[in-house]
Amino acid sequence: MLPIAFLPVFRYNVFMYIRANKSPNSPRKAIQIVESVRHGKSVSTRIIQHIGVAYSDEEEQQMRALGAKIIESLEQERAKKASSQTLLFEPSVEEAEEGICRYERPVEDGAYIKISDMVNEATIIEGPMNAAEKLYDLLGLDHIFKSSAREMGKVSLLKQALANTMAHPSSKRGMVQWLREACRSEVSVDRMYRLMDTLCEREETVKRIIKSQTEGLFASKPTLILFDATTLYYESFKEDGLRQCGYSKDAKFKETQIIMALAATTEGLPLWYEIFPGKTWEGDSIKSFVSDWRRNVYEESGGVVVADSGMLTKENMAKLNEEGLNYILGARLKSMKKSEKAEILELSSYTSFTAPVHCFDEADSVSDTENKRILKYKVMKLEGGRNLLVTWDSKRAEKDACDREELLTRLEKKLNGSGKVKGKNLIGNRGTSRFLKVAEGENEASYERDTVKIEQDGKWDGLHGIMTDLPLGMEEEIREALSHYHSLWKIEESFRISKSDLKIRPMYHWTESRIRGHIALCYIAFAMMRQLQKRLLLQQQDQMSVKRIREALLGETSVIIRDKSNGKRLRVPMEQTSEMKKINKVLGIKRTTVPREITSMVQYRNRYNSVQ
Repeated sequence: MLPIAFLPVFRYNVFMYIRANKSPNSPRKAIQIVESVRHGKSVSTRIIQHIGVAYSDEEEQQMRALGAKIIESLEQERAKKASSQTLLFEPSVEEAEEGICRYERPVEDGAYIKISDMVNEATIIEGPMNAAEKLYDLLGLDHIFKSSAREMGKVSLLKQALANTMAHPSSKRGMVQWLREACRSEVSVDRMYRLMDTLCEREETVKRIIKSQTEGLFASKPTLILFDATTLYYESFKEDGLRQCGYSKDAKFKETQIIMALAATTEGLPLWYEIFPGKTWEGDSIKSFVSDWRRNVYEESGGVVVADSGMLTKENMAKLNEEGLNYILGARLKSMKKSEKAEILELSSYTSFTAPVHCFDEADSVSDTENKRILKYKVMKLEGGRNLLVTWDSKRAEKDACDREELLTRLEKKLNGSGKVKGKNLIGNRGTSRFLKVAEGENEASYERDTVKIEQDGKWDGLHGIMTDLPLGMEEEIREALSHYHSLWKIEESFRISKSDLKIRPMYHWTESRIRGHIALCYIAFAMMRQLQKRLLLQQQDQMSVKRIREALLGETSVIIRDKSNGKRLRVPMEQTSEMKKINKVLGIKRTTVPREITSMVQYRNRYNSVQ
């Protein structure tokens, strides 16, 4: 018999193995050490370590041998750690008092149990739900629903849906299954579907609350707004309502889609979003968006909108000025007037200056070893009070040349012995056609390399332009404009998080109300994730990625064990990771380490569905 304080820590099934990932069109294999974790009936995997890339069977065998040694070392290290942690931490009085609730209570000090009588029943994932509940309150999302007893059930349901979207995004059926298996919460699919209808009705409320909370993180209202639009496609060819065929950024031109426009701060925090039918041209989205956005987000005059070249039209620039907004937009240099293009290509007239790395794209900035780079620039005055800022960068020139060479290499594979390629063989080869010309004397459609086009394209290597109505008379103004424009990678990252990490697509909803409800749910989860990242950076100086946050949340678990002698059940909290400790600290969550007796399994299973 042992006191409860000396209860061993129970773990779920974990094992490591070596995996070789091979791309369909490449002989290379990525050799990785992968960890598989079983939670009841479900299994999740994560990459522990990348060993390297193998180009032959011999290299693969060598890397597998190295991987086996690494796994052996990791297993020995874990075994050593486990042997030194067979005892639970002694609970504090504060922890014991704080954990008292209706469905469980702290185990009495000095109580004894027989280890052989204990049965491991389940592992409960607690991190996502705890974080979702806290972030829900911090963001003031309780105002989405009324304070009536009927609406409180919807609050609980929304918190569970957000926990899943943040940590383990899936379809609504997958969401219900995950909540049942991982969190021991019983929720029906129909309730989740009805929640989407409700969120559609409260869509404007959701946007206003998140906008207000984002602004609350700053001393004054943000004056620099990033804007972009993306396509969200469906595996469907039937058009109805929002779902329409149009130009797809995902190259899904035959499938239906919708357009989502997003406004964010320079730190990637969301301010507003709108949804448009799939046929809407990206450049037109800002005209429809800006009036509503201007009315709801930035009521007073002033402010600068930053967007890419897809938004560069005279109508859009006029509309922004009409709404009292300035703009910084990407320029399409090759589409300028002939005289303007000639002036742009006159590199001898450019002026050199030193620019900090934050004036460049994120990818370039990360690789820079120094804090600054030398740029060449030219400011051209255009009609309508517009300024065209053109820059030339040696690193960008190298990248442009490398990208063109890759295209030409792909084209080279299609050419026959006479240096020609059949038109039918160019299908699916995007980008190569601009370097071809029609072959003379051919009866069927054939093309050959156009050396003139290739040479002309090379003249534009390293050049980039932005269009603005802001003054650019001084170098400091130029640096500021460049820095603002290259902040756009933040909103591109936001779309990447929404589409990939939070699984805003694929969408399994077909009606407009549920489409809007699903997007509203993902938007709330995205705002929660951004708020958490912001707090972690400010309070813990940790720029934690979505992946690290998700792994930390899923790793915060408790084990439910049952005493066969008397039928009592205990919840035993597992040890926290360093990342989870940081998350709990910034959210103000005090996680008890005290084993707790579950007094009612019915109440415990429904703990998220009851008003607490």
